[in-house]
Amino acid sequence: MTADRRSEIYLKGIPASPGIAMGPIFLYRDHTHEPELRIIPVSKLDDEISRFQRAIRASRDYLKKIHRETDQKYGNDFAEIVQIQISILDDEIFLKEVEKLIREHRYNAAYATFKVFQEKKEHFLKLSDDYMRERAFDIQTLKRLILKKLSGKKLDINYKKKSIIVTDNINPADIIRLHHKDILGFCTNVGGKNSHTAIVARSLGVPAVVGTEYITTAAKSGDYLILNGNDGVVIINPTPETIKEYSEKQRKFLILENGLLQDAMKPARTRDGKNITVMANLEFIEELEQFRNSGAEGIGLYRTEGLFFSGGTLPGEEFQTQTYIKFAENAAPYEVIIRTLDVGGDKILPDLADLPESNPFLGWRAIRFCLDHKEVFVPQLKAILQANLHGNIKLLLPMISALEEVRQFKEILKEAITLLKNEHKEFNADLEIGIMVEIPSAAIMIDSFLDEVDFISIGTNDLIQYTLAVDRANEKVSYLYNHYHPSLLNLIKKVIDAAKSKMKPVGMCGEMAGDPVAVPLLIGMGLENFSATPSRIPEIKN
Repeated sequence: MTADRRSEIYLKGIPASPGIAMGPIFLYRDHTHEPELRIIPVSKLDDEISRFQRAIRASRDYLKKIHRETDQKYGNDFAEIVQIQISILDDEIFLKEVEKLIREHRYNAAYATFKVFQEKKEHFLKLSDDYMRERAFDIQTLKRLILKKLSGKKLDINYKKKSIIVTDNINPADIIRLHHKDILGFCTNVGGKNSHTAIVARSLGVPAVVGTEYITTAAKSGDYLILNGNDGVVIINPTPETIKEYSEKQRKFLILENGLLQDAMKPARTRDGKNITVMANLEFIEELEQFRNSGAEGIGLYRTEGLFFSGGTLPGEEFQTQTYIKFAENAAPYEVIIRTLDVGGDKILPDLADLPESNPFLGWRAIRFCLDHKEVFVPQLKAILQANLHGNIKLLLPMISALEEVRQFKEILKEAITLLKNEHKEFNADLEIGIMVEIPSAAIMIDSFLDEVDFISIGTNDLIQYTLAVDRANEKVSYLYNHYHPSLLNLIKKVIDAAKSKMKPVGMCGEMAGDPVAVPLLIGMGLENFSATPSRIPEIKN
C-alpha cells in the first residue's frame, strides 16, 4: 500500500538485507517481450540454427567473463553462482529443445528461444521451494541474454554512477555484476527474505528491500530514494526533513552494527554465568564468509538441499565430499551439523519426480524419500563419512516421525561404511547421529527417540505448522502461525526436559531460535544451544 506525505511516496516491502541506503534510483528494466513469430524457409534452417548457436556461445563467453571477474574480486564461493547459469547453457538437452522447434516447426531462433525458456521458467516458478524458484530467475536471465544477442544488443548493464537499483526482480548473478560497480542497494517488486538473491545481498552487505509490488510503477530513474533494509520501508522523493531523519538513523545503525559485530566474537554468557552456544544455519557456500564474521560457534544446521539443486543433475559423491570438507574446515574447531537431504513432493529434481502429490508437506519427503532412494542417500552418507576426517561433523535426520525410520537409516549407514571399506577409501565412522524434532509424534515420544540417537535439534518451522495445522505460506491463515502458542511451548519444554534428563544435547535451529524476543524465554526453559541465520547472531549474542 502507498501513502503520500507531501511529495513523498512510501512503500512497504520485505526487509531482505539490513542497512539504510540513500541515493538516486537506477530503474533496471530488462523485460523481454515475446518476439514476433516468423516462419523460416527450409533452405535457411541451418543458418538460423547456426545463428542460435552463435548467440549461445556469445552468452556463455559473456558469463565466463563475469565468472572470472567475480572469482578475482570475491573468490570462488560467489563465482559459483554465475557458474550455475553457465551450467544451464551447457545443458545440451535443454538447448536441443530450441533447435528442435527451429528445425521441425521452422520457428525463427528468437521466438523458439523465448518459447522454450519461458515454459521452463514458468515450470520452476510454480514450485513452492525457494531454491527451485531461484532457478526460474536464472533461466529468465539467460533468456534475456540470448535474445539480446540475437537482436544485436549489448549484453552488459548500462550502469554508470552509484545508485539504488529498482527493478521487478533481480538475479543473484546480476547483483554480483552490479556490485562490481558499487551499487548502494536494491529494491524489487517481488521476492522473499530467504531467497538466494536476499542471501547474496546479505553476504555482500548490500541493503535490500523486496516484495514492494509497485516500486517500478511508482518510481523512475533519477528519483531520490531512501531504502531501509531493517524494516522494509522505502521512500521515493523524500523531503529534506525525512532525509535528515534517515541520515541520523543511518549513522546510529552503523554505530550499533559495529558494536554488535565487535561483541559478537565474545562468548555468550548470561548474568548468572551460564554459557549459551549460538551457531549458524547455512545452505550456500557463499554464506561462509558471513558465518566467519558473525561470532557463530559452529554450524548448527547445514542444509544440503542447495547443493542438490545447484546444477541440472545430482551432485556426485566426490563433489559432495569436497563441499562438506569445505564446511567442516570453515567450522573448525567447532562442529558442523549436516542435515541429510530434505526434499520431497514438489521439491524433487525433475529427473526424480514422481506423480504430483496433493499435499507434499505431508507426503513423500525428507527421510521418507531418502529411505526409498538409496541411490541418492548412500552417496551422500559416504560423502559425509569421508569428509569427517577431523571428527567435527555430526549428522542430522529430518522429518523423523517413527523409531523405525531411525533404525532403517542405521542399516543404510552400515551399507555405506561397508562400501567405503571395500573401495579402500579413507573415512571416519565416529559420527554422532541426531534427529530433527519437527513432527508432534517425535516430540510426544521423545524419550524413546533419545535412546536411539546422540542429540536432537528442534525444528520449530515445521513443528508449529504440524502442531497448529497451519500452512505458514497460506496468507489466509498465516495469522495463526505463532511460535508462542501454549501447545507449542509445552512440546518444546517437554523435549528440553527429556533431553536433559538423559544427558543428551538439545538445540533449536528453527526461526524461533533467531527471534531475540523468544531467546530469553527459551533460555528460561532450559535451552542452551541456538542456531540461526548469521545476520541474527550478533543481536542474539548481545
